[in-house]
Amino acid sequence: MPTRQISSPTDTKRNQKMAIDPLNNPVYAQFGVTPVINAGGTHTTHGGSMMRPEVREAMSLAAESFVDLVELKRATGRFVAEITGAGAGMICSGAAGGLVLATAAVMTGTDPEKIAQLPNSTGMKNEILMQRNNSSGYTKCHEYAGATLTYAGNESGATQDQLADAITDDTAAILHTFAYGPPRPGLTLPETVEVARNVRNPLPVIVDGAAMLPPKENLTKYISEGADLVTFSGGKYIGGPQSAGLLAGCTELVEAALLNSGPGMAVGRPQKVGREELVGMATALQLFVESDDEARTDAMQRRAQHISDRLEGIPGITASVELDYLQFHVPNCVIRFDSADEADRVWEGMHEGNPRVYIARISGGLTANTVNILDGQEETVAQRLVEELTK
Repeated sequence: MPTRQISSPTDTKRNQKMAIDPLNNPVYAQFGVTPVINAGGTHTTHGGSMMRPEVREAMSLAAESFVDLVELKRATGRFVAEITGAGAGMICSGAAGGLVLATAAVMTGTDPEKIAQLPNSTGMKNEILMQRNNSSGYTKCHEYAGATLTYAGNESGATQDQLADAITDDTAAILHTFAYGPPRPGLTLPETVEVARNVRNPLPVIVDGAAMLPPKENLTKYISEGADLVTFSGGKYIGGPQSAGLLAGCTELVEAALLNSGPGMAVGRPQKVGREELVGMATALQLFVESDDEARTDAMQRRAQHISDRLEGIPGITASVELDYLQFHVPNCVIRFDSADEADRVWEGMHEGNPRVYIARISGGLTANTVNILDGQEETVAQRLVEELTK
């Protein structure tokens, strides 16, 4: 995976002793908000991920100078392209913002009149086609840009013939989404790309890969499998600013996405990205591709195993450590309950107790995701779980 060296202000390690107690942070105390231990993963609802000190310092330094924002967007975009192996790239306002821009790009191209017209997409190819079982709440992002969602197949996915038959004269692109959860039936990305390439007028394929890191190889995998535009969250496992993300793909479509984005007055103006976030995201991406995956996973495995061991023998539950790169992208302590009501009670108790602990809900239970658990916090999480589970 090619990299360009971005200078880091410091070489401080992520797990250095923090300057303050994260559970007694005066910044939040002044607003009466109590911090939580984040054992729920990189969910936006509780802050995404922990930025490394190098990222925070890079953002602080970026705030001390003014630049031409378009120049900086294009420069950091070239770095994104190098990392992903795409023809072009850009830093966007999270994966959701990337979906808005990708959708706008496939409808308008670089036509200034069409760009100015959105979100009114009258007269344009404005349908985004997807397998029915790929639908999620994030499909609203395509509607924000002015597109209409259309579907092929059923809740078991679609066949290639069903996907091809659902293409109309108004289809602008085919969307392929990845999401947390067990493997879904239906077409794979290469199979979807094959359909898109073999119609009379070949169509671009957009990939929503928001939460599909790790593994690190996914940064290049979807492009190599033929996707035309791919978006990733920057504020999850990469460890960038929560409001930043990556969009990478073919040169013409990324250029169209740039033209549809801020600071210009286009449909993507509300998804603008500041200079601090652009620099912070690029710095986080550099650190991410250079990071030791094995060491990071081993540390999370130890934390998850510690929590699981502490829960052994508690009646009404089973606890195990799981890692599958689908529902559990990093080692999780997965707690399955005999009673769903009991899982809800424990979640509430964890979230509202002292200290507050955010733990993720899953079907039939809860899971302690270790990606944001700081050294030593695994025992606090385990103790709080024991307290709630034995009430």
